[in-house]
Amino acid sequence: MTRFLNIFLAGVLVTAAVGVYSIKYESTRQAERVAKLRRDIDREKVAIGALKAEWAYLAQPERLTELAERHTDLQPMRIEQVVKAADLPARSDQDQIAQKLEGLGIGDLVTGTATPKGAKP
Repeated sequence: MTRFLNIFLAGVLVTAAVGVYSIKYESTRQAERVAKLRRDIDREKVAIGALKAEWAYLAQPERLTELAERHTDLQPMRIEQVVKAADLPARSDQDQIAQKLEGLGIGDLVTGTATPKGAKP
C-alpha cells in the first residue's frame, strides 16, 4: 500500500510540476504580448503626433490662401451676390433634375413636397 501511495504522489507531483510550468510559460507569453502591444501603441502615438503636425502645417490659413490664389480664380464675394430666399425665382416646370427624379419615382421623397409612395402620412 505504501508503494502505491508513493507512486500516486509522484504522479501528482509530476502533474503539478507540468501544470506550474505551463502556467509560467503562458504568463511569460502573455507578458511578451502585452509588451509588444505597448510598443505598438507608443509607435502609433508617435505616428498620430506626426500626422497632427503635418495637418497643422497643411491647414495653415496663409498656405491655403496662397494655394487658392495660385490654383483658382476665386474672387471675394460681392454684396450684390447675396440675395434673400424670397427673391429667388420659383421652380419652373422645365427643371430637368426634378423631372428625372420624378421619372425615377423619388422626386417627392427628395424634395420633401409629399409623402413617398406607399408611406403612411
